[in-house]
Amino acid sequence: MSFSAGEYAELLGFYLGDGYIVATGRSYRLRIFLDAAHPGIADEVCALLCICFGANRVGRTHLRARSTVVASVYSVHLPCLFPQHGPGVKHERPIVLEDWQQASVVAAPWSFIRGLILSDGCAFINRTGRYRYLSYDFCNRSADIRRIFMASCDLVGVRYTTNSDRVRIYGRACVRDLAAYVGTKR
Repeated sequence: MSFSAGEYAELLGFYLGDGYIVATGRSYRLRIFLDAAHPGIADEVCALLCICFGANRVGRTHLRARSTVVASVYSVHLPCLFPQHGPGVKHERPIVLEDWQQASVVAAPWSFIRGLILSDGCAFINRTGRYRYLSYDFCNRSADIRRIFMASCDLVGVRYTTNSDRVRIYGRACVRDLAAYVGTKR
């Protein structure tokens, strides 16, 4: 295994957004659940897993009448790479980054934001009266994951508003930056 801070930060974003680790005998399996309507994202996640786990086979399966793509990889190192792994769902347990994970996020905040938005967010056209403009939305039930997302946005100067389990980004300059660094789902 060998990857840059940016590759790890993006993979961490995908894991925190829609990833799940399960014990399988003597190893562990990371599964990242993706919307099949956006095959480009599934391709990118599989490529990212291949880069990060070069010696391990990356799997790709379809679930729910082919509406979900699951990218996966087996490794004994997964609990070390993602210490947030634990029993139950993420929004019911504390999610705190280790210092070394935080260092990767600080070194590559756009990569981390990209992983989170492409897994648990979206870009959409906001219609307000006669105005139409691109906006971004990040939705996660974990207050801790939303807090980590907002702290990353603060690092790069992206302003946001919050409402319940959503973080919205409307400002022109911030949306322009997100469009450049994150893109849209494809």
